[in-house]
Amino acid sequence: MRSIVKAAFTLLLIVIALSSCHGSSSAPAPISAEAKETTTFAIKTADTEKQKPTSKFVATLGPTVLPPPKETSIPQIQNSPNSVSGTPMAVILENGITWIECVAPNRDYAHDEPTIAFAVSCLGMERPSWNEQDREMAGERINGGNGSDLRLVIGSDVFLAKHDSTNGCCDYEFSKNGDVIIETSAPLITFDPNRHLWNIGGKSVWELITDPPTIIVDGIDYNEKYQLEGAFMPYTINDKLIYIAKKNGKYQVMYDEKAIGPEFDEVYIKYCCATTQVLYGDERYWFWGKREGTYYVVGIH
Repeated sequence: MRSIVKAAFTLLLIVIALSSCHGSSSAPAPISAEAKETTTFAIKTADTEKQKPTSKFVATLGPTVLPPPKETSIPQIQNSPNSVSGTPMAVILENGITWIECVAPNRDYAHDEPTIAFAVSCLGMERPSWNEQDREMAGERINGGNGSDLRLVIGSDVFLAKHDSTNGCCDYEFSKNGDVIIETSAPLITFDPNRHLWNIGGKSVWELITDPPTIIVDGIDYNEKYQLEGAFMPYTINDKLIYIAKKNGKYQVMYDEKAIGPEFDEVYIKYCCATTQVLYGDERYWFWGKREGTYYVVGIH
């Protein structure tokens, strides 16, 4: 009996030894399809990273173009604590014009001159100036009975913005083909309030610096039409009217009778004695403004 147990134990040792030798040289267990894909992806990713060419980073100040909003013409421009003076933000609006703004140097624009060179560099456009087309759109100055009047011809229609002092110093009337459309008044203090008479899109646009300043389009006072606290600096881009409106204490750019861009707490508008003014010409429109404590220069074209 003892001999049988010894023989069985010896046989068991031989089997274990053979199994150990065989396991050390056997092929690895098959890899599942999912594992193969994972391994292959990891290898390709590593190879791709190794083969990826290096390139020199070039910082630019070119505008970052954002997609236009779908439902409104107001670009979604938000103040950012990381906004840097000299870096432009641009939005192409659904009406085809481009709004570009830059955080401007912190200064008192009501009394300090703006830096035009900074605006030109950051906005990426030349300073607006009148061209021949602008001069053709503007009404001509003529000598009236009581000072400088404005006359504009559109087709066969003749418009006249006339200063009339019959009943006082500051009366004005606006007529079409000799028929008076509007009679109003404007304080004549340090400059001529009878500022401009434009042909914009085939409509007469009269800018009168009354209290508050207003624009009158085809005989309609926009302050009354839109319940504004002022309408300022009319001009045209793509044959459509652009101006700055004040309502509820805020300033907003209006284009083609729609609000565009964010509201501003202040826009610096010069008529005679201020230092920072709205600039326009050659289908470009610039202004300096302030919102939420930050100063901006804005260019629209």
